Amino acid sequence: MKRNSGKQEIEVIKNAFGENRKIIGFAPKEMTNISEDAYTSGDIFITEEGELITLEYQMKDFDEEELVKYVELAEELYEINAVHISIYILCPTSIKILTDECTIKSNANFSIKLACFNGNPHQEILNHIKQKVERNIKLSDEDINMLSLIPMISPQEYRHELRVECFRLLNKSRR
Repeated sequence: MKRNSGKQEIEVIKNAFGENRKIIGFAPKEMTNISEDAYTSGDIFITEEGELITLEYQMKDFDEEELVKYVELAEELYEINAVHISIYILCPTSIKILTDECTIKSNANFSIKLACFNGNPHQEILNHIKQKVERNIKLSDEDINMLSLIPMISPQEYRHELRVECFRLLNKSRR
């Protein structure tokens, strides 16, 4: 299956987070071979300097529990690679930010930044999941849950089309 280049995500990283480093593309599997229970719903990229950037999508309120998931992801990626890890979290303006992306004491070298957007978060999530399926990446439980929720939380006039698309993605991901 042909792998997506990640150009759209790289543009999001540059525009939403002001990232100036040169991003080469998706990080190689050996750099992202994290445990299955580690939280990641996004994509991991590598910079020209060999540092890692992960673009995550946050669709529920950002609280201390959510922050800890991202800190643990950064620590696991750092443990494998010993390079700076940037966690960029994109969220809709409709969610509540209940904690800051503050500095956490850790042996890992990482940073966490949040950016909110006014766009259609459901379409963004759907596109993100679609790219995972196209790249033959196993969908997480959260991805599958989001596929089941997208039609329900979308405007009535789009629900039929979205249900069909979500079912197609679920079926394609199981092959």
